[in-house]
Amino acid sequence: MSIKPLITFRKVKKSFLGKEPLFSDINLEISEGEFIFLTGVSGAGKSTLFRLLLGLEKPDDGSIKFNGSEVTSLVGKEMLQHRRSIGMIFQDYKLLEKRTAEDNIAIPLQIKGISRSVKSAKIKDITHKLKISQILKQQVRSLSGGEQQLIAIARAAVHSPTLILADEPTANLDPRMATRIFDMLTLLNEEGMTVVVATHDINLLKAHKKRILLLKQSALIEVH
Repeated sequence: MSIKPLITFRKVKKSFLGKEPLFSDINLEISEGEFIFLTGVSGAGKSTLFRLLLGLEKPDDGSIKFNGSEVTSLVGKEMLQHRRSIGMIFQDYKLLEKRTAEDNIAIPLQIKGISRSVKSAKIKDITHKLKISQILKQQVRSLSGGEQQLIAIARAAVHSPTLILADEPTANLDPRMATRIFDMLTLLNEEGMTVVVATHDINLLKAHKKRILLLKQSALIEVH
């Protein structure tokens, strides 16, 4: 049985005013359950590709489908539901520093109106998997950068999204913690979440045999 495409870009074009086209003819297909590395020089468009997929930017032309729905046509509640099916991990974490780790992880569940008992069970489950239960009650500002990124991963994954997007998740971390972050993303992928990691980390790319997509000169090239 063939695996269903989760993400499809067809002839996607994107430009910003006064600049050369960022994307001239992007074609892409990612299947459910894949783990993808997205790479390219700074400014190549990795973050823009994520924003297009989230519906935060619109292409100048072309089609972007997620789970069979045309992202560019979604509005209102449909768009909210689409974004809630994606967990986003940022390079700079984007955590509430004066709140506890637990408070931060709970945010997606609160937005979805999850009951207190279910919320507690989900937080317990994800923090056990990521081995961060011991720091749940600590304020985020007291944690190391690596610990904060683990909290950000837990927040992105706690509501069991279909897709995890990670934008340079290891950029500010030492090699040991970068390896741990990758291992946690691999664990989420093994549990069925599709994972796309935008990265400049050559060591990460070399160390793990995953499908690599390279953004170069407004095109998307499959490296392997």
